[in-house]
Amino acid sequence: MTTTLPIRKGDPADLDTVEDLRAEATAWLASKGLDQWQPGAPRVPTRAGTIDAIKRGACYLAYDQAGTLVGTITVDGHADPEFWTQTEQDEPALYIHRMIVSRQAAGADLGGRLLDWAADVARRTGRHWVRLDAWKNNPALRRYYERHGFEHVRTIDLPHRGSGT
Repeated sequence: MTTTLPIRKGDPADLDTVEDLRAEATAWLASKGLDQWQPGAPRVPTRAGTIDAIKRGACYLAYDQAGTLVGTITVDGHADPEFWTQTEQDEPALYIHRMIVSRQAAGADLGGRLLDWAADVARRTGRHWVRLDAWKNNPALRRYYERHGFEHVRTIDLPHRGSGT
């Protein structure tokens, strides 16, 4: 039996907590030899981007039963025009950005639960698609999303973008 995953919208008071979670993920990615989100990599997430997502009501926080922050996910209707065709941009879709699971919660498929939550949000808001783009040189991440029902559509290789698959 799966327990409910408490998820709520982030607010400005959560900024440092979300940024700490991102810093933890960035360090973990570096320990795996990945350039994803590393300083100097193309288009890394920024504090300003987190502030913007919170202000737009697109950043959500997930808590365990003890009330500890264990993950974050940003969802909105923004189709990045560098990755999605005009036809795709015109379709009703929900886009996932910056999904992060704390290392202490890793291994419990919290990410899968966040993806399921996003799919439910899409259904409730009349969107036919849930889409995301993943870091091009992180094949394990792509496989993770495919195991959770996502299909690889294409890889866009732009030198100024780390994402694109």
